[in-house]
Amino acid sequence: MMKQKYLLLLFVMIISTICFFYFSTNGVKTKIEMIDKYDEAIKEEQEKLNSAKVVNDQLKEVSKVIMRSMTNEKEFATEDVNAFVKKLADLADKYKISIESVYPKVVSSEKSYLIEQEYTLTVACTFVQMGQFLSELESFDHIIKVNTLDVRPMKEDVNVKFDEIIETRYKVTFELSIFMIIKEA
Repeated sequence: MMKQKYLLLLFVMIISTICFFYFSTNGVKTKIEMIDKYDEAIKEEQEKLNSAKVVNDQLKEVSKVIMRSMTNEKEFATEDVNAFVKKLADLADKYKISIESVYPKVVSSEKSYLIEQEYTLTVACTFVQMGQFLSELESFDHIIKVNTLDVRPMKEDVNVKFDEIIETRYKVTFELSIFMIIKEA
């Protein structure tokens, strides 16, 4: 009889232990699943935050360009036109691009809140040089619009042997517009 009581006690202890581990494992498993859901939500929110930071940085740069492009004048100052022509010349010089011509011309805008200055720039360069030039032109602190981009192969010199032609050069004509925003009174 005593033996049966001990066996019954042992059996109850084994069942209690099994129940304890079963329920504690389920509890831990449920909490791990909740933690995984929280981790996933945190990752998504962190990605949104990082995206917002990138957009904020980009908008700060756009804001700088817009603030720099604000003016009280009704037309571009001669100094500004000459300074931009110099920037174009320096940029072309940086990439060893030969400039054939630069023509600034005033454009009358129908919009009362904008003034526009157009430049026609003709250069001789390779495709790589043109890409570098455009890439850096994009980073200028001006509101710039490329109206036309005309690329034509340059005529080759018939006296030059084929082995001497290293890269194909092109005559590239850019028509650029620079805009300034007129401040409200």
